[in-house]
Amino acid sequence: MSIWKKIGWTLLGCCPVIIAFFWQIVASIVSMGIYMIQKMVEIGGNGLTPEELNLLSQQLSSDFLNDSHAYSLLMFIVYVGYLVIFSLWYYFMFLRKHKSDDWKQVLKPHRVLGIVACGFFLQISLSMLLSVILPMLPKLYDSYMQIMGMLGDETIFMVLCVCLLAPIGEELIFRGLTLRIMRKVFPWQVAVLIQGILFGVYHLNLVQGVYATLMGLILGYIAYRYGSVLPGILLHISINSLSYVTEYLFPSSLEGHTGIMLGIGIVTLVVAIGFLTLITKQVAPKTQQIVENENIQAN
Repeated sequence: MSIWKKIGWTLLGCCPVIIAFFWQIVASIVSMGIYMIQKMVEIGGNGLTPEELNLLSQQLSSDFLNDSHAYSLLMFIVYVGYLVIFSLWYYFMFLRKHKSDDWKQVLKPHRVLGIVACGFFLQISLSMLLSVILPMLPKLYDSYMQIMGMLGDETIFMVLCVCLLAPIGEELIFRGLTLRIMRKVFPWQVAVLIQGILFGVYHLNLVQGVYATLMGLILGYIAYRYGSVLPGILLHISINSLSYVTEYLFPSSLEGHTGIMLGIGIVTLVVAIGFLTLITKQVAPKTQQIVENENIQAN
């Protein structure tokens, strides 16, 4: 493969996350515009001077960003857009030509249970380790908790986004498209690393970026082993859904016991890695050979 083809495929592999950001911006502008028009009609802004309208617009913009219900509706619109855009892209680029039944390997009961268990222990480990580390970094802790406060809002739209729409949409973007496109240029290890880093950058804050990168590497590895986005979607759904219940699994008296929390975090991480090993053992997707053949032909 020529250097220009490699550059072209690499740029194309970055396009899904760029388009995701672009769609977020479009959806935010449109949603904020509708919100502001609705509020102005309610309060009767027709008789205001340009200066008063400007001040009111600034206030409504701030209100929109701090309105949990408006934010959850915006996230719902964003993720529904992801499903439409990236499922069509994934289908026409990969599934239409090479229909695969590799996903059937995922639906065996012991593998589904293993994926859910892996997600369960990963979420506990993440919660415990963050509870130990973040209080040592007050500024990061405050910004992270503000973001989690918005995402943790239990409106129907936000719960649906966090538990279902976000896992499906993000897996299509990073493991469905970016990973498979990058594999046309790079060895699978490099492709997994690139999509993991992009997944971390996508979250746009340091704390989420660090653990999203690590999660992205795990999800990328699973997608590579199975040759399907389905196991990553199930694992991602498990991790996100369990974020709503982990705080109820341990007594509040545990807070402040740094050693115990650190121990739980490490032990559950080891258990999660054990389940990860089990669910990827003896998995040999045919799509791996398809991708390798495509790479040989391209070269």
